[in-house]
Amino acid sequence: MKTDYISQGAAAMARLRQTAAAARQIQREQLQTILQQNAAAAYGLRHGFSGIRSLADFQSRVPLSCHRDYEPYIQTLLSGGTRQLTAEEPVYFAITSGSTGTPKYVPVTETDMGIHRDCIHWGVYGMVREHFPQMPPEALFGKIFQVGEVARTHLPGGRMCGVRSASLYQWLDREGGFDASDYCVPKEVLFPERVEDLTYMKVRFALAERRLTAIHSVFLHRAVGVLDYIREHWDLLLRDMAAGTVDDRIPLDATWREKLRRWLPPDPLRAEELRLIRADLCPDGMVRRIWPDIRYILGIGGESFPVYTRAMERYAGSVPIHHFIYGASEGFLSIAAGVGVPDAYILLPEAGFFEFLPVPAETGPPRTIEQVEVGRRYELVFTNHSGLYRYRMQDVLEVVGFFGQAPVVRFCYRLNQALNVADEKLNTEQLRDAMERFRARTGLPIAAFCAQEDYSLRPGRYLFYLESPRLENAGALLDRCLQEASLGYRGCRAMGDIAPACVRFLPPGSFRRYEEALASCGRTMAQYKPVQILRDAESRRFFAAAADGSEKMGEA
Repeated sequence: MKTDYISQGAAAMARLRQTAAAARQIQREQLQTILQQNAAAAYGLRHGFSGIRSLADFQSRVPLSCHRDYEPYIQTLLSGGTRQLTAEEPVYFAITSGSTGTPKYVPVTETDMGIHRDCIHWGVYGMVREHFPQMPPEALFGKIFQVGEVARTHLPGGRMCGVRSASLYQWLDREGGFDASDYCVPKEVLFPERVEDLTYMKVRFALAERRLTAIHSVFLHRAVGVLDYIREHWDLLLRDMAAGTVDDRIPLDATWREKLRRWLPPDPLRAEELRLIRADLCPDGMVRRIWPDIRYILGIGGESFPVYTRAMERYAGSVPIHHFIYGASEGFLSIAAGVGVPDAYILLPEAGFFEFLPVPAETGPPRTIEQVEVGRRYELVFTNHSGLYRYRMQDVLEVVGFFGQAPVVRFCYRLNQALNVADEKLNTEQLRDAMERFRARTGLPIAAFCAQEDYSLRPGRYLFYLESPRLENAGALLDRCLQEASLGYRGCRAMGDIAPACVRFLPPGSFRRYEEALASCGRTMAQYKPVQILRDAESRRFFAAAADGSEKMGEA
């Protein structure tokens, strides 16, 4: 083990306690530093950063913002311009889904990368160490199964780009210096040259590793998907392990096949050990039955992903889950309150400057960390070190406590979000765009539609109810429209994180009868808005019962 997880983790935890204890002062210093350092950047010149002397000045001179406010500056940066949003030039561009499926770019500076590394990356290992204080380092971090991959992606000109969750690993390995010896796959599998599904390869290495100590994922749904894959392909995987082969049905190109045969020679002894476990028949506690030395599982779950959290808890048994971070492409700004503690994230005082808009809205300026109250909900507004100023994150958070002076928050929901199965975060604008594309291509006179997440199978999918004439293969067509409308949805479909969309048709008058049913139960209909997203069990039962049984015809 070359990486000193123990010392780095201990330093991160000491830093967390120190900064949290002085969070209010650090927040004031953060705002002053960010404004001073970037006063000569184009955005700072436009909004008079050099003349800001107080929080009131900042809130009056710098408007609340969203991504489109930064697009001209970011386009200039992408074209080779400098000093647009920050004096420090970006080292990475996070790619996230725009409102119409067009990629949007979020700059990330080296300062933000350093905060991510020092406070979150090492903080994760520090929390794990504190959860297992007597455990030798090799027993905690000896072999890690990273279920995701970090593709080496670059913009023209060579600057790094990709999803924000992969940014730190790309940055750490920017000169080839990332130590991957503690991961169960070779470095070229962990860092492929292009984005592709390497689940089979990673699973083969993980199953071959008897002394696996951890499973790492960004979101739990990816880890659950990999464990589902193991169960569903159990016999095939063990046959290939015993013989040192790669089944012809596995979608791997010839280069990967040859490398895998060279890396993993026949291992009939390990295959026989696993065969006795019969993981394909019983998922309960499967993780520890396959890997007896495993200590923890890393991945975001909790109330935002209840189905996958329950599935992982069943697979994990007694293995604790570390829901390690709340963040977004615009900022990695918190760390979980502890191992095995879901839905509680400590806002990092040094990550940037936080403001909070009360939900429901109230008069007066946004709140700061010393003004928020436990039990209240707020929309988060964030000023970071990468050129976003008073950026509306569109996330509603509830303050559930404090760690020192730092608020501990729970993610409640995303404003304007329609559907979310695997962190694709399809918003209402994208949903409308997909439905308009569907209408244009089918010519169907759709009177109304509604949709919901459907977890009756894994991976989950979108289930649509359409009040219109039936159409064969409607699910497949709508799925294509969703992929065109949302880059996030397209990516999750490509990686197998979301199953194809399903369409069920409703007889004429179904939505009218639904409104009548609401009225008969005493619902005031004067300001009623037609339902589009089915959030509660009653509405879901109504439309499931109303569907005309044509799911098979409409399914993708």
